[in-house]
Amino acid sequence: MHIETVRFQPNTTADDLLARLRARLFDGSFAPGETVSIRRIAQAEEVSVIPARDALRGLVAEGALEFRDARTIVVPVLDDATLDELRYGRLSLEAELAERAFAQLADAHAELAALDDDVSAAILARDLAAYMQTNRAFHFRIYRAARAPVLQKLAESMWLRIGPSLRIVCDAYAGLLPASDYHQLAIAALRAGDRFAFRKAIEADIAQGIDEIARHIKRSPNVHEEKGHAT
Repeated sequence: MHIETVRFQPNTTADDLLARLRARLFDGSFAPGETVSIRRIAQAEEVSVIPARDALRGLVAEGALEFRDARTIVVPVLDDATLDELRYGRLSLEAELAERAFAQLADAHAELAALDDDVSAAILARDLAAYMQTNRAFHFRIYRAARAPVLQKLAESMWLRIGPSLRIVCDAYAGLLPASDYHQLAIAALRAGDRFAFRKAIEADIAQGIDEIARHIKRSPNVHEEKGHAT
């Protein structure tokens, strides 16, 4: 019986571009409601229009972008229903990842504290890009320790959907540290060996951010945060 072997296929230009654009969505480089131009992406990334189009269509398939019409691609503005689904998904999956990771993080509290110091510095400086990058680094340092690649992939998918709206959280802090720092509570729980408190702190941190996005949606239900065409 002949068994067909599958040859390794190297990443294409579109695959590489897709990875870079996913990182930019994670880190808040795109705002909710922003129009994403295929031509401008191609120019900025120094690729042809075809791989730029394919990469953007890949992000549409993941739900990170959407077609406003046949030719216009935009960053979705979350509505109440979508945000509610993301709340449920993130609280369920990320809390489970945190709990699974707990035993692997016994010696990581100093590393997590350093990451959280970077988050606090970004908030105080009102540095949106640094906040987005360091906050994600803190969370995914924990989630990777769970050694649950399927769950982590699902968590990444939800962060891809909510990433642009997490910009709102940094803006809401207005250069002041939050009264309740759940990152610090998570680190304290890790030092104390309290798995339950660790999970609850991560849950509370996620809920705090989503609540801030929900308040913004209520205040400005029809306002897109569009800053122009992405480049």
